[in-house]
Amino acid sequence: MYRLFTPRLVLTLSHPRLAEKVAQFNTENRTALADTEPRRPKEYYTAYGMRQILKEEDKASQKCQEFRFWLSEKGDDRIIGTVCISNILFGSVKSCYLSYKISADCQGKGYATEAVAEVIGFAWNILQLHRIESYVMPRNKKSIRVMEKLNFMPEGLSRRCLEVNGVWEDHIRFSLLNE
Repeated sequence: MYRLFTPRLVLTLSHPRLAEKVAQFNTENRTALADTEPRRPKEYYTAYGMRQILKEEDKASQKCQEFRFWLSEKGDDRIIGTVCISNILFGSVKSCYLSYKISADCQGKGYATEAVAEVIGFAWNILQLHRIESYVMPRNKKSIRVMEKLNFMPEGLSRRCLEVNGVWEDHIRFSLLNE
Protein backbone atom coordinates (compact mmCIF):
# COMPACT_ATOMS: atom_id res chain seq x y z
CA MET A 1 0.00 0.00 0.00
CA TYR A 2 1.22 3.47 -0.89
CA ARG A 3 2.00 5.68 2.11
CA LEU A 4 3.08 9.22 2.91
CA PHE A 5 4.76 10.18 6.18
CA THR A 6 4.82 13.32 8.30
CA PRO A 7 6.60 13.82 11.62
CA ARG A 8 3.59 12.42 13.53
CA LEU A 9 1.38 10.69 10.97
CA VAL A 10 1.19 7.88 8.45
CA LEU A 11 -1.09 8.57 5.47
CA THR A 12 -2.17 5.33 3.77
CA LEU A 13 -3.79 5.37 0.34
CA SER A 14 -7.28 3.85 0.24
CA HIS A 15 -7.30 0.10 -0.14
CA PRO A 16 -9.97 -2.55 0.60
CA ARG A 17 -7.72 -4.02 3.33
CA LEU A 18 -8.50 -0.93 5.43
CA ALA A 19 -12.25 -1.63 5.48
CA GLU A 20 -12.62 -2.69 9.12
CA LYS A 21 -10.55 0.21 10.46
CA VAL A 22 -12.32 2.75 8.25
CA ALA A 23 -15.73 1.42 9.26
CA GLN A 24 -14.68 1.74 12.90
CA PHE A 25 -13.54 5.35 12.31
CA ASN A 26 -16.85 6.16 10.59
CA THR A 27 -18.88 4.55 13.38
CA GLU A 28 -16.92 6.23 16.19
CA ASN A 29 -17.32 9.66 14.54
CA ARG A 30 -20.82 9.31 13.14
CA THR A 31 -22.44 11.75 15.56
CA ALA A 32 -19.52 14.15 15.92
CA LEU A 33 -19.11 14.66 12.16
CA ALA A 34 -22.82 14.55 11.20
CA ASP A 35 -23.10 18.33 10.87
CA THR A 36 -20.28 18.44 8.26
CA GLU A 37 -21.06 15.33 6.20
CA PRO A 38 -23.70 14.20 3.72
CA ARG A 39 -26.23 11.65 4.91
CA ARG A 40 -24.69 8.20 4.60
CA PRO A 41 -26.31 4.82 3.96
CA LYS A 42 -26.06 2.28 6.78
CA GLU A 43 -23.47 0.30 4.75
CA TYR A 44 -21.04 3.20 5.17
CA TYR A 45 -20.64 2.11 8.80
CA THR A 46 -19.92 -1.56 8.06
CA ALA A 47 -16.72 -3.29 7.00
CA TYR A 48 -18.54 -4.89 4.04
CA GLY A 49 -19.92 -1.56 2.82
CA MET A 50 -16.60 0.22 3.26
CA ARG A 51 -14.76 -2.55 1.40
CA GLN A 52 -16.94 -1.79 -1.65
CA ILE A 53 -16.28 1.96 -1.34
CA LEU A 54 -12.55 1.43 -0.84
CA LYS A 55 -12.42 -0.80 -3.94
CA GLU A 56 -13.88 2.06 -5.96
CA GLU A 57 -11.45 4.54 -4.39
CA ASP A 58 -8.56 2.19 -5.20
CA LYS A 59 -9.68 2.04 -8.85
CA ALA A 60 -10.02 5.84 -8.93
CA SER A 61 -6.48 6.29 -7.63
CA GLN A 62 -5.14 3.88 -10.26
CA LYS A 63 -6.79 6.12 -12.89
CA CYS A 64 -5.41 9.30 -11.19
CA GLN A 65 -8.97 10.57 -10.58
CA GLU A 66 -8.89 10.61 -6.77
CA PHE A 67 -6.41 9.93 -3.99
CA ARG A 68 -7.85 9.37 -0.50
CA PHE A 69 -5.37 8.92 2.33
CA TRP A 70 -6.37 7.49 5.71
CA LEU A 71 -4.46 8.93 8.67
CA SER A 72 -3.03 7.20 11.69
CA GLU A 73 -0.55 8.29 14.31
CA LYS A 74 2.90 6.76 13.95
CA GLY A 75 3.10 3.60 16.05
CA ASP A 76 -0.70 3.15 16.10
CA ASP A 77 -2.78 1.72 13.26
CA ARG A 78 -6.07 3.26 14.45
CA ILE A 79 -7.49 5.54 11.77
CA ILE A 80 -7.96 9.10 12.99
CA GLY A 81 -8.90 10.92 9.80
CA THR A 82 -8.74 11.24 6.06
CA VAL A 83 -7.53 13.68 3.42
CA CYS A 84 -8.73 13.36 -0.15
CA ILE A 85 -7.98 15.07 -3.42
CA SER A 86 -10.69 14.32 -5.97
CA ASN A 87 -12.08 15.44 -9.31
CA ILE A 88 -8.51 15.62 -10.55
CA LEU A 89 -8.14 17.25 -13.95
CA PHE A 90 -4.98 17.31 -16.02
CA GLY A 91 -4.28 19.00 -19.35
CA SER A 92 -4.48 22.78 -19.25
CA VAL A 93 -6.47 22.80 -15.99
CA LYS A 94 -4.31 20.70 -13.59
CA SER A 95 -6.60 21.07 -10.60
CA CYS A 96 -8.41 19.10 -7.90
CA TYR A 97 -10.72 19.41 -4.92
CA LEU A 98 -9.49 18.84 -1.38
CA SER A 99 -11.50 17.49 1.55
CA TYR A 100 -10.54 16.18 4.96
CA LYS A 101 -11.87 15.18 8.35
CA ILE A 102 -10.33 14.33 11.68
CA SER A 103 -11.65 12.14 14.49
CA ALA A 104 -13.44 14.15 17.16
CA ASP A 105 -10.95 13.05 19.84
CA CYS A 106 -7.96 14.17 17.72
CA GLN A 107 -9.14 17.63 16.71
CA GLY A 108 -7.15 20.63 17.88
CA LYS A 109 -3.77 18.85 17.68
CA GLY A 110 -2.72 20.19 14.28
CA TYR A 111 -3.18 16.83 12.56
CA ALA A 112 -5.41 18.24 9.81
CA THR A 113 -2.89 20.93 8.95
CA GLU A 114 0.00 18.44 8.99
CA ALA A 115 -1.81 15.88 6.82
CA VAL A 116 -3.24 18.40 4.36
CA ALA A 117 0.22 19.98 3.93
CA GLU A 118 1.65 16.56 3.03
CA VAL A 119 -1.12 15.89 0.50
CA ILE A 120 -0.54 19.34 -1.03
CA GLY A 121 3.09 18.30 -1.54
CA PHE A 122 1.86 15.11 -3.22
CA ALA A 123 -0.43 17.14 -5.51
CA TRP A 124 2.34 19.56 -6.46
CA ASN A 125 5.35 17.24 -6.68
CA ILE A 126 3.90 13.90 -7.81
CA LEU A 127 0.81 14.90 -9.78
CA GLN A 128 2.20 18.25 -10.97
CA LEU A 129 -1.11 20.02 -10.32
CA HIS A 130 -1.49 23.81 -10.45
CA ARG A 131 -4.61 24.52 -8.36
CA ILE A 132 -6.36 23.01 -5.35
CA GLU A 133 -9.86 24.08 -4.30
CA SER A 134 -11.54 23.38 -1.00
CA TYR A 135 -15.03 24.27 0.22
CA VAL A 136 -15.64 25.09 3.89
CA MET A 137 -18.87 25.98 5.66
CA PRO A 138 -18.67 29.48 7.20
CA ARG A 139 -19.50 28.04 10.64
CA ASN A 140 -16.60 25.54 10.48
CA LYS A 141 -14.00 27.77 12.15
CA LYS A 142 -11.49 24.94 12.64
CA SER A 143 -11.35 24.18 8.92
CA ILE A 144 -11.17 27.87 8.05
CA ARG A 145 -8.13 28.06 10.33
CA VAL A 146 -6.51 25.12 8.50
CA MET A 147 -7.05 26.95 5.20
CA GLU A 148 -5.49 30.11 6.61
CA LYS A 149 -2.46 28.31 8.05
CA LEU A 150 -1.78 26.68 4.68
CA ASN A 151 -2.18 29.96 2.75
CA PHE A 152 -5.36 29.07 0.90
CA MET A 153 -7.08 32.19 -0.39
CA PRO A 154 -10.83 32.73 -0.01
CA GLU A 155 -12.48 33.27 -3.38
CA GLY A 156 -16.04 33.91 -2.32
CA LEU A 157 -19.20 32.28 -1.07
CA SER A 158 -20.74 29.46 -3.05
CA ARG A 159 -24.41 29.49 -2.16
CA ARG A 160 -26.02 26.17 -1.31
CA CYS A 161 -23.30 24.29 -3.13
CA LEU A 162 -22.99 21.10 -1.04
CA GLU A 163 -25.60 18.97 0.65
CA VAL A 164 -24.66 18.41 4.28
CA ASN A 165 -26.79 16.17 6.47
CA GLY A 166 -29.78 16.70 4.19
CA VAL A 167 -29.45 20.50 3.93
CA TRP A 168 -27.96 22.51 1.06
CA GLU A 169 -25.25 24.58 2.75
CA ASP A 170 -23.33 27.69 1.72
CA HIS A 171 -19.55 27.19 1.56
CA ILE A 172 -16.57 29.48 1.29
CA ARG A 173 -14.50 28.48 -1.73
CA PHE A 174 -10.75 28.49 -1.02
CA SER A 175 -7.93 27.94 -3.48
CA LEU A 176 -4.21 27.36 -3.38
CA LEU A 177 -1.99 27.79 -6.43
CA ASN A 178 1.27 26.04 -7.18
CA GLU A 179 3.31 29.03 -8.30
